[in-house]
Amino acid sequence: MRVLELQSVKREDFGLYYRQNYTAIAVLELVKTTVQAPVSFIIETSPLGIKEVTVKVSKETYIEYPMIPVRKSLKAFILEMDSQGKLP
Repeated sequence: MRVLELQSVKREDFGLYYRQNYTAIAVLELVKTTVQAPVSFIIETSPLGIKEVTVKVSKETYIEYPMIPVRKSLKAFILEMDSQGKLP
Protein backbone atom coordinates (compact mmCIF):
# COMPACT_ATOMS: atom_id res chain seq x y z
CA MET A 1 0.00 0.00 0.00
CA ARG A 2 1.27 3.44 -0.87
CA VAL A 3 -0.04 6.94 -1.45
CA LEU A 4 0.38 8.01 -5.08
CA GLU A 5 -0.79 11.62 -4.75
CA LEU A 6 -3.18 14.09 -3.17
CA GLN A 7 -5.52 15.77 -5.67
CA SER A 8 -7.64 18.90 -5.25
CA VAL A 9 -5.96 19.98 -2.02
CA LYS A 10 -7.88 22.89 -0.49
CA ARG A 11 -7.01 24.80 2.65
CA GLU A 12 -9.85 25.84 4.93
CA ASP A 13 -9.47 29.03 6.95
CA PHE A 14 -9.59 28.20 10.64
CA GLY A 15 -8.39 31.40 12.27
CA LEU A 16 -5.49 29.94 14.24
CA TYR A 17 -2.02 30.37 12.76
CA TYR A 18 -0.70 27.12 14.29
CA ARG A 19 -3.50 24.91 12.93
CA GLN A 20 -4.13 24.30 9.23
CA ASN A 21 -7.19 22.40 7.99
CA TYR A 22 -7.20 20.77 4.54
CA THR A 23 -9.43 18.61 2.37
CA ALA A 24 -8.23 16.54 -0.57
CA ILE A 25 -8.71 13.40 -2.61
CA ALA A 26 -6.10 10.75 -1.86
CA VAL A 27 -5.08 8.35 -4.61
CA LEU A 28 -4.05 5.10 -2.94
CA GLU A 29 -2.42 2.10 -4.57
CA LEU A 30 -3.61 -1.00 -2.78
CA VAL A 31 -2.58 -4.59 -3.46
CA LYS A 32 -4.60 -5.06 -6.65
CA THR A 33 -6.39 -1.77 -7.24
CA THR A 34 -6.08 1.99 -7.14
CA VAL A 35 -8.63 3.83 -4.99
CA GLN A 36 -9.56 7.52 -4.73
CA ALA A 37 -10.81 8.49 -1.29
CA PRO A 38 -11.85 11.90 0.08
CA VAL A 39 -9.76 12.83 3.12
CA SER A 40 -9.53 15.71 5.54
CA PHE A 41 -6.44 16.43 7.58
CA ILE A 42 -5.15 18.89 10.12
CA ILE A 43 -1.54 19.96 10.58
CA GLU A 44 -1.01 21.42 14.04
CA THR A 45 2.30 22.94 15.11
CA SER A 46 3.19 22.73 18.80
CA PRO A 47 4.95 25.60 20.65
CA LEU A 48 8.20 23.64 20.21
CA GLY A 49 7.76 23.51 16.41
CA ILE A 50 6.76 19.83 16.22
CA LYS A 51 4.09 19.16 13.60
CA GLU A 52 1.30 16.71 14.34
CA VAL A 53 -0.98 15.42 11.58
CA THR A 54 -4.51 14.13 12.12
CA VAL A 55 -6.09 12.34 9.13
CA LYS A 56 -9.73 11.37 8.59
CA VAL A 57 -10.70 9.19 5.64
CA SER A 58 -14.28 9.58 4.41
CA LYS A 59 -16.54 6.70 5.40
CA GLU A 60 -18.42 6.92 2.10
CA THR A 61 -15.51 5.27 0.26
CA TYR A 62 -14.93 1.62 1.11
CA ILE A 63 -11.26 0.66 1.24
CA GLU A 64 -10.42 -3.03 1.35
CA TYR A 65 -7.32 -2.53 3.42
CA PRO A 66 -6.60 -2.02 7.15
CA MET A 67 -7.05 1.65 8.07
CA ILE A 68 -4.08 2.00 10.43
CA PRO A 69 -1.45 1.51 7.69
CA VAL A 70 -3.48 3.77 5.36
CA ARG A 71 -3.52 6.60 7.92
CA LYS A 72 0.17 6.09 8.72
CA SER A 73 1.12 6.31 5.03
CA LEU A 74 -1.07 9.38 4.53
CA LYS A 75 0.51 11.14 7.53
CA ALA A 76 4.02 10.48 6.22
CA PHE A 77 3.04 11.65 2.71
CA ILE A 78 1.39 14.82 4.06
CA LEU A 79 4.40 15.72 6.23
CA GLU A 80 6.70 15.21 3.24
CA MET A 81 4.52 17.48 1.06
CA ASP A 82 4.45 20.09 3.83
CA SER A 83 8.23 20.05 4.27
CA GLN A 84 8.68 20.49 0.51
CA GLY A 85 6.21 23.42 0.48
CA LYS A 86 3.75 21.69 -1.86
CA LEU A 87 0.65 22.35 0.26
CA PRO A 88 -1.37 25.53 -0.31
